[in-house]
Amino acid sequence: MGEVVKLRESGKNLVIAIPTAICENLDLKDGNEVEIEQFTCGGDNGLRIRLKK
Repeated sequence: MGEVVKLRESGKNLVIAIPTAICENLDLKDGNEVEIEQFTCGGDNGLRIRLKK
């Protein structure tokens, strides 16, 4: 199971803080673009985040 983080409000948006260890493992940097999509699998709802290259 993954790490639990809290959503934070920033203006009219909610922000997800990605833990440093995950950023380092995926080589995520400030300014990288990501794609976020909603999905449903077996009755579970979730978000999928992909780094845009």
